[in-house]
Amino acid sequence: MISLFRRYLTSWFALGLFGLVLAAFAISGVGNTSFGGLVGGGGVAGVGGEEITEAKLLGEFDRTLRRARQQNPKLDARTAARQGAVGEVYEQLIATTALEAFARQQGIAISDRAIDGEIASVDAFRVNGRFDDATYRRLLADQRLSERDLRAGLRGDLVRRQVIGPVVAAAQVPRGLAAPYAALLLENRSGAIAIVPATAMPVPPAPTPAQLAAFYAAHTAAFTLPERRAFRYALLDRDRLAATVAVTDAEVRRYYDANAATYAGAETRKLLQVVVPDRAKAAQVAAAVTGGQSFAAAAATAGFAAADIDIGEQTKAKFADATSAAVADAAFALARGGTIAPVQSPFGWHVVSVIAVTPARPRSFDAAKAEITAKLKDERTTALLSDTTAKIEDALSGRTSLADVAKRFGLAIATVPGVTRAGTDPTDPGFVIAPAAAPLVAKAFDADPADGPTLQQTGKDIFAVVEVGDITPPAAQPLAKVRDAVVAAFVTDARLKTAKTVADTIAAQTAANRPFASVVAAHDLPPAHPLAGRRIDLNQAAGVPPPVKLFMTLGAGATRTLPAGPQGWWVVHVDTITPGDVATTPALVDSARAQFAKEAPDEIGAAFAQAVERQVGVKRSTSALAAATARITGAGK
Repeated sequence: MISLFRRYLTSWFALGLFGLVLAAFAISGVGNTSFGGLVGGGGVAGVGGEEITEAKLLGEFDRTLRRARQQNPKLDARTAARQGAVGEVYEQLIATTALEAFARQQGIAISDRAIDGEIASVDAFRVNGRFDDATYRRLLADQRLSERDLRAGLRGDLVRRQVIGPVVAAAQVPRGLAAPYAALLLENRSGAIAIVPATAMPVPPAPTPAQLAAFYAAHTAAFTLPERRAFRYALLDRDRLAATVAVTDAEVRRYYDANAATYAGAETRKLLQVVVPDRAKAAQVAAAVTGGQSFAAAAATAGFAAADIDIGEQTKAKFADATSAAVADAAFALARGGTIAPVQSPFGWHVVSVIAVTPARPRSFDAAKAEITAKLKDERTTALLSDTTAKIEDALSGRTSLADVAKRFGLAIATVPGVTRAGTDPTDPGFVIAPAAAPLVAKAFDADPADGPTLQQTGKDIFAVVEVGDITPPAAQPLAKVRDAVVAAFVTDARLKTAKTVADTIAAQTAANRPFASVVAAHDLPPAHPLAGRRIDLNQAAGVPPPVKLFMTLGAGATRTLPAGPQGWWVVHVDTITPGDVATTPALVDSARAQFAKEAPDEIGAAFAQAVERQVGVKRSTSALAAATARITGAGK
């Protein structure tokens, strides 16, 4: 769970729903939080004279959690907070704030025009290739995000990119650093691994009542039934809501008429183009083409290769975005085979030739009807799901019971008897939990019954109202009830202890310069399994087992034992180690350098960020961080 938070937090400009836009919003800590009454107003840290409030910290935690849930719907705020996610968000918030403070000290600023460019580049805000203000404002409203906060978020993130970019871009890994690592990968090891099976050890005498009682007392936890929780739930999913959504032909027609430009289609043209800074040079190219020379030949006199001039199929809107409205107007006014006289844009002087024209292919109402119907139904279902979950959350916050919520929203209630956190019922070996209830078990165990029913997301567009019922605390089973299991465990434990003694003896005898294979054979055990190879080959094997991992860490002549779980004990021995020679595989050094180079920017960036924090001055409040975490985990209740 925490690693998922890190993936979002280590990116200076992680992608959100709108890509560039919501990422900046999330990283900058702007907007409102959904923690409601949990948000406090005190400071949790000071960075360069600026205070980071608890409200900002909890708001950023909430947004990070919501983005992470898009990848893993099972993420739970309380569990994430207990595992340290609030601290990660806290440190990231300090780092980004410090970088912005450092940028201000260095006089780094971002212009309003640069922010405009970032916003205009977001595909979600574009219609037919052009920035659409209505779409832009609708999407901001959908996310309850003000334009001021959006621009502030983008500005802060662009500043941080300007500060950190030049630092990490210059990261280099010298060959001398990678060569020893490559040599280590090439070292050749030989040795063997033996298993001392518990089943090969003699069966001990039956335990006396006193021995059995003592063993049971020492291992009571193994014979204790874990906590069990019963719960009820009611499912709400998108598919059920979709079945209630209807779209009329009249509504489809109104949408088609309102978006006539979209369904009218757009003419496309295959174009060739050269752009030069000098008007006279552009005029020479145009004159050569109109005089009968091929466009490629004329362009070559200006230094353009054939691959440079072919800009492919273009719509007028797309071409205007790439050049200017004047250039696009001129190019799309020509007939096939025509070439425009030089037209100026901010990029220089354009000469464009039309190779082919594909007329617009409008879509009739009948052809577009099914697509529009599906689109409207999808949009309404999304809105209905959002509205319904919001209403359910409002009802639950007012302490409405599960039964009343289910009745109001037409949901069916299902009951799960007392189960463990693993979703099993130890009192009923034949019990199988319903697939829909399985994702809810962990949520039931993480919930506080005093909170009443809660709305939980269990999958993409699937929600459940969960209410915790009876809780059965852990209870040790009486010895008389589990006597046979205790006797079996006693015997297994005794044989494992004997196996360990034998394994230790083999290791000691081998250390006394006796051949490893002979020592193993003398104990009437399965023959030792020879093992040899280069470290790089052993590491690349799928699912490297623990004894092989140990084999790769030991020195020449060393012998060690390793638990093999209930099977017994491993004994691992290394005979020889031949150092690797990078001269035989020089490409491996380059590969190691490339591998290190991927990590170097992160390492250098982190070190730079720490240096920035020292320069601007950071004051952390561990008590305030603990209080903020407690608000989420409920530890302060």
